[in-house]
Amino acid sequence: EGLQFRLTRIIVTITPLQALRSFKLTITVDPKYHPKIIGRKGAIITTIRTEHDVNIQFPEKNDENQDQITITGYEHKAIAARDAIQALVDELEEMISEDITLDSRVHARIIGARGKGIRKIMDEFKVDLRFPQSGSADPNVVTVTGRPELVDEAIDHLLNLEEEYMGDAVENETKMAYMRPPGGGAAGAMDEHRGPSKGFVVREAPWTTGSEKAPDMSSSEDFPSFGAPVAAKSSPWGPKRF
Repeated sequence: EGLQFRLTRIIVTITPLQALRSFKLTITVDPKYHPKIIGRKGAIITTIRTEHDVNIQFPEKNDENQDQITITGYEHKAIAARDAIQALVDELEEMISEDITLDSRVHARIIGARGKGIRKIMDEFKVDLRFPQSGSADPNVVTVTGRPELVDEAIDHLLNLEEEYMGDAVENETKMAYMRPPGGGAAGAMDEHRGPSKGFVVREAPWTTGSEKAPDMSSSEDFPSFGAPVAAKSSPWGPKRF
């Protein structure tokens, strides 16, 4: 009986704690901000969960209310987590997006190997960069999103990089054109399409129509100067001896 009594007291003691930790509240957030709140690989939302010791649930795809985020934990901690999320939303709502024109020939250079270059720019200026997908209507348009002052700084940096990299891009194109093999390009394709040359062809000559026949090049009658014998030139030293 004593053991049973102690167990009962423990259960009674734990139950109120569970009830306190089960406090639940919801916050309404536009779904377009959810990925930003979650962060890359869940880094941002994991930090909020850990700091405030709460559970945060985002809506599932089939949920009716796609803008509801649920926070569960001790009341004061859940409220603190809600305030942290709201602060992020307020910051996101202040952000702007601007499209700029960057020559597509320098995009790969700016992005860098495995995206290292673009990640460095986004981390440095606290902005988001979106380069055009393959087949886009305008392959030169890049979208910069962030706080207004940071967007301006990032755009200036990108334009400076474009100016720096364009010299290399033009130089590489010049080298490629110089190294292109003869007969390449449109001219080579046209020659290949026409096929081998047939040489000089006389069209609509008198002997190609009717009963006329081709002239005899060795005939002195048709070509007197061709058929006439050519006199040997005399030499003051006498005839040549062989």
